[in-house]
Amino acid sequence: MRGTRQRRPTVTDVARMAKVGASTVSRYLRGISIRSDAALRVSAAIKQLGYTPDEAARALRGGSTRTIGLVVPQVDNTFFSRAIQAIESEAHRRGFAIILLLHEEDKDRQLQQLGTLRRYRADGVILASATGSTPDEIASVLGETPAVAFDRALSMDFDSVMLRNREAARVATDHLLRHGHTGVACVTAKTDLVTFRERILGYTDAMHSAGHKPQVMEALDYSDLRLMLASALSHRQHPDALLSLSNMATGSILFAFNDMGLAAKDRLPLIGFDDFDFAPLMNPALTVIRQPVDLMVRYALDLLFRKIDGREKVTSPGDAPQGAQIITLAGELVCRRSCGCD
Repeated sequence: MRGTRQRRPTVTDVARMAKVGASTVSRYLRGISIRSDAALRVSAAIKQLGYTPDEAARALRGGSTRTIGLVVPQVDNTFFSRAIQAIESEAHRRGFAIILLLHEEDKDRQLQQLGTLRRYRADGVILASATGSTPDEIASVLGETPAVAFDRALSMDFDSVMLRNREAARVATDHLLRHGHTGVACVTAKTDLVTFRERILGYTDAMHSAGHKPQVMEALDYSDLRLMLASALSHRQHPDALLSLSNMATGSILFAFNDMGLAAKDRLPLIGFDDFDFAPLMNPALTVIRQPVDLMVRYALDLLFRKIDGREKVTSPGDAPQGAQIITLAGELVCRRSCGCD
């Protein structure tokens, strides 16, 4: 004879054991801060009872699925791989799972991915948008699903978190100019990306202010950029320093240096965007603009969870939150030897 199936623990059971109200348990499960002593009791009760939320039932009731959609261009870019890891970690801390989708700079594919997230009732979306994206297109697919733009702004009406790209590029260019390099070239691919356009503006600001002619070396992709650099650097009238606008472009530069058989002492002074684990181990060690990835992630998720929480509390259209928040953060110039610093 089969034994009687044990009843699944409920929020009420957790609240009773923790000696708090069910609403307090609900707030804890949604990642909303509660008193520390109450949080400890709730956590202990959840563990002792073996409580797990019934997400399917919650979704059917029109509640949270406790999932966040994350749509980015690719994962082989060290900036995005670090951002993905930080977003997953922070979302997990708040009791949410991540649905990761890639658009690979294909706008139509991005819209399909966003449609998938809406069908699966994701509570919100973090989006590093594809080139040419418009807020209206995204809103038409996501409907009322809250979303925050990450790294790439969409418009002044769309909540966004990003680097102060123009300022960061100007700081990097000024640093190379102070080393006495007058023929600083800006190196990139995919100049249609809004982040790169802003960085190019910062670079040209610095060059014009110093009375020097800007030189933007651009290619359609990073393989072509590698070949273009090797060709350009073999000419007598080549740049005397390089500003790379991304870690992918930095990789193309380093490959071009290797292709040409340049020893460390013969390589052009270089500053790149985005730090990575092996940058200090390169020869020479790479000077970079370090983006505050962890802080960008925290701001983006804070914006998103406030939108999610605000949507749940809305009782009429007039109660909906108004106005977009645009958060821009400063980059950090990390000086190593590749720029000419000792």
